[in-house]
Amino acid sequence: MERVDELLSITGWQSEPQEIDWNEVERKFGTSLPVDFKEISELFGHGAFSGYLKVLPVNGAETEGILGRWDSMREYADKTPLSGLFDPYEVFHGETGLILWGNSMTEAQYFWLANASSSPEKWPIVARTSPLDDWHQFDEISTSEFICRVLKDPEFRPFSISRKVERPFFDAYR
Repeated sequence: MERVDELLSITGWQSEPQEIDWNEVERKFGTSLPVDFKEISELFGHGAFSGYLKVLPVNGAETEGILGRWDSMREYADKTPLSGLFDPYEVFHGETGLILWGNSMTEAQYFWLANASSSPEKWPIVARTSPLDDWHQFDEISTSEFICRVLKDPEFRPFSISRKVERPFFDAYR
C-alpha cells in the first residue's frame, strides 16, 4: 500500500516481515481488520513511531496487545455502562463500535469505528488526545495515512508531532 511504503520511507525502517495468524485474530474479533494495519503490524512489529505513536502489537503480551486491550475495554464497558468514557460511541461487540489500534506516550487514543457489515478500509478513525478529551472523527483516512499525518503534517491538529520531531523514525521494542 502506498502509505505503508511512505511510512517505511520516512522512517528509514528495514526489517524482515513478521508472520501473524490473521485468521485467528480476526476470528476473535468477528470481523476483518484493515489491510494496511496488517501490513504495518507485519513490517514494523511492536514499537513506536518517533518514540510517540504506538500501534498496538498483535502478538504482544495479553494486556498490551490489540486483543487484550479490546477485552479490557469490553469488560470495563460492560461493568460500568453509565461511565460515559466512550460516549457517544460503544466498544465493538461484533457489529459496530470502537476498536483501539494505537495510543501515544501522552495518552492520545486511536480507534477504528468498526462496522462488521462494511469493508474495514471504509472504517472511520476516531481519536482523542486523552481519555477525557473530545473525540475527532476522520472519515476516508486509512490507518497508515493517519500515522503519516501525525508524523509529518503540521496542520493535522491536535495530533501532529511534526513540529517537535524533525525526522520521523521507528523505535522497535525488543
